[in-house]
Amino acid sequence: MCRDKGRSQGFTLVASLLVLLLLSAIAVSLLFMVQGAGQVGNNDVETSQAYYGAESGMELLTANLAALYQQSQSPTPGQITALTNNPPTSAMIGSMAYQEFITWTPDVNGNPASHTSVISPPSSNAGLSAEIIPLTLKVVATRPGGASVNMTRGVEVALIPVFQFGVFSDSDLSYFAGPDFNFQGRVHTNGNLFLAEGNGNALVLNDKVTAVGEVVRDRLANNFLTNANYTGDVYVLNQSQGCNGTVANATNPAVDPNCIKFTVPDASWSGGLPPVPAIGANCPAAGAACNLNWPNISTTVSPTTFGGWIGNGTSMAVQPLNLPFVQGANGAAQQIAIIRKAPLGELTTSATGSSREYNKANVRILLASNQADLHPDRPGLLAEDIDLTAGGCVASPQGKLVGPVVGTPGSTRIAMAATGQGDGGWVGPPTGSPCGAGAWNLIDGWLRVEYLNAAGAWVGITTEWLNLGFARGLNPPTRPVGGGAGSNPVHPNAILIFQEQADRNANGIAAPPNSTFDNGAILSQYSWYPINLFDPREGFPRDAIPAGMANPACYVNGVMNAVELDVGNFKKWVQGTVAGGSGPLVFYSGQNGYLVYFSDRRGMLPDPNNGNITSGEYGFEDVINSNSPTGTPDGVLEAAEDVDQNAAISPLPSVWGTPNVGNGVRLAAGVTNGNPYQPIDCSARGRKNIVTGARHVLKLVDGGLGNLPVRPDNSLGGFTVASENPVYVQGNYNSDVTDPFWGNPPPAVQPDINHAAAAVIADAVTVLSNSWSDTNSMLNPLNLAGRAPNVPTYYRMAIAGGKNINFLQPAGTGQDFGTDGGVHNFLRYIETWGGSGGLYYRGSLVSLYYSQYATGTFKCCNLVYGPPPRYYYFDNAFLDPTKLPPGTPMLQDVVNLTYWQDFKPY
Repeated sequence: MCRDKGRSQGFTLVASLLVLLLLSAIAVSLLFMVQGAGQVGNNDVETSQAYYGAESGMELLTANLAALYQQSQSPTPGQITALTNNPPTSAMIGSMAYQEFITWTPDVNGNPASHTSVISPPSSNAGLSAEIIPLTLKVVATRPGGASVNMTRGVEVALIPVFQFGVFSDSDLSYFAGPDFNFQGRVHTNGNLFLAEGNGNALVLNDKVTAVGEVVRDRLANNFLTNANYTGDVYVLNQSQGCNGTVANATNPAVDPNCIKFTVPDASWSGGLPPVPAIGANCPAAGAACNLNWPNISTTVSPTTFGGWIGNGTSMAVQPLNLPFVQGANGAAQQIAIIRKAPLGELTTSATGSSREYNKANVRILLASNQADLHPDRPGLLAEDIDLTAGGCVASPQGKLVGPVVGTPGSTRIAMAATGQGDGGWVGPPTGSPCGAGAWNLIDGWLRVEYLNAAGAWVGITTEWLNLGFARGLNPPTRPVGGGAGSNPVHPNAILIFQEQADRNANGIAAPPNSTFDNGAILSQYSWYPINLFDPREGFPRDAIPAGMANPACYVNGVMNAVELDVGNFKKWVQGTVAGGSGPLVFYSGQNGYLVYFSDRRGMLPDPNNGNITSGEYGFEDVINSNSPTGTPDGVLEAAEDVDQNAAISPLPSVWGTPNVGNGVRLAAGVTNGNPYQPIDCSARGRKNIVTGARHVLKLVDGGLGNLPVRPDNSLGGFTVASENPVYVQGNYNSDVTDPFWGNPPPAVQPDINHAAAAVIADAVTVLSNSWSDTNSMLNPLNLAGRAPNVPTYYRMAIAGGKNINFLQPAGTGQDFGTDGGVHNFLRYIETWGGSGGLYYRGSLVSLYYSQYATGTFKCCNLVYGPPPRYYYFDNAFLDPTKLPPGTPMLQDVVNLTYWQDFKPY
């Protein structure tokens, strides 16, 4: 028994030990399992953090790349590579080690190679031609524990020629024509889009329409409700080639299934004016003003109404398109820099410098009140800086002598006035003139004309152009030298025209050249008037006759002095027709033709908000005055008056440019300070006297079909005029009635006969008919019927210009007062066109900034203009990069094409 009991106790001990060993083994196994799971879990966390770190690094690198191309159109390889040295900080993503790379295919200089191609999806600008710069971005993010993730992205930087758009606007864009309106081409706005149409008529949009902000149908941009007088139909396509036929109407009830009515309920926003666009943030998932069905209406995702042919930041992530140097707020205020002269110290290769038309030009025409302001980028007196008033008041005989003028016997003098010569319209020398009671200049300031040669040097040719002449008869030329009737009878070769023969009584007859009045001389210094016209949009604050005024009374603010550029004679000059001329030496290949830059800063006063320099703007913003029925300046800055967007430093409206506006017509000293709406006799005083304030413009004349220059090497390219002043285009320009394009409808294959790739880029652009008369404008400032074209006029050119800021309709004003006039009025008119037979326009309409020189608000239709029958067409030639006008502004888009995680071991 004892023995069995002892054996039993030994077995129990062994069994216990075995069980304990087994349990220990299980415990150890569980411990290893838990530890392994912890390590696996920790590795997963590390990998996830590395993944998100790599994503963060990629997004930051992409954003920095986009910002670099915003700042510089052609950044250096060093600038691009330097972006890889700015990864996310530990505060942003935690402890992380980064390796970043940007690679590209180099050109011969090592820069990223580019090619012209079509922008790829998913960009909202897919389908547009652009200069494409492909790059590859790589980010490797590594955690301290060793977890590493490698991300790669392929991107395209696309530089988009702006004239590929039928309509482009940096700010809110409006359509609200009364008659049918179907201007074609792609439409884009960086602001909100307002779509309306006159009762019983149709607005047809036949290409893709994108807006960064909201699409509005129930009101105009001035908050006038469209259910009053704008109940017409708006049509938008839903597939390619839609809306190219006739839309349904009373006489044609058939409905094109690819051209659909865009109704008020279809709009993305209603019930009030939308805010400033916030790129997809205006309309959240819920909101009283938001159309919650808008994504289904506008996108390509089924079900859809318009298949992605109209969309905005909410539905299609539409991004703003800006010039490469524009950053942050106040983009419109920055973009006007493209028409400004370059300041001292700015590099031509800088972001802004490379975008200035001044630096792109190959011919420059510069005017200023003093020599120092002619070319502030190159201080000091240069050869061929010419004082037009030299010898004016103190020398005898008076008036600068120019001669011999080519093709004209004898010499010619710059226009002078003298009270002793018996012209009752001459009222005495301007305030501050050294002339005293004697003769005084009607043309003043300094002039420089220069061209760029093949070596990259600027060559002054002011004397050469003055010797070609600078005067004309009573009417501007319509044909170049040698063209017969319509050529300049006074100075046949003149390119730049400053003065016209004096029409003493405004009866269409020049003063007799041998009269006693002219001291018995033929075309003496007293035989001339400056080329002045009256612009009622600038001249009147409201579209109503001011109390107590009658023709030919006007406000001095609208008296504009023009310098005329004879485009036909310019073409003759660059072709070398003029013996001994420098025209064939102009370096044209750098800009696909000829780009003439114009700046006239005569009369411009220093800007106290910008270092007391002349900056290119007029300096008068007090033009709305909503609480005044007559629009009298009130000294209170309304948001829409702040055209230079500097309210933060100047809380009052700019009026510093006005003190000298009335000096040339002898208004009492100081009377125009802050208010240039001062009455004068437009015919007697405004027509005949010098313009002393910042009321100077460029007028393009003799620009008919075949008169614009093209590249002499291949007959492509063309002619662009860029100006920091307003530009007026008088008469047919780059087209006429013989142009076969103007068939109804236009031919499917658009012929190209004698056309140039043409553009005007300016503070504002006004079109004047074939019937326009400067004298008539002075005789009829209050009589719109007296400014009536009687024949159609034809224009073919791209336009990039300014407009005014929209504002709420003041009480007692017209239904569209407070708008910028809309797309249909972007070309400015100052005639009553109704009986003209029509205004024919083919081109591209682009608004990049607000006008800062021509600050008058849009107004119609009592004093300013009567709308024309509009025949507007987009110029499809601009879809071909070889047919773009010289100096075409380039917009920027950065497109993400591919994105992947690379799992290959390294």
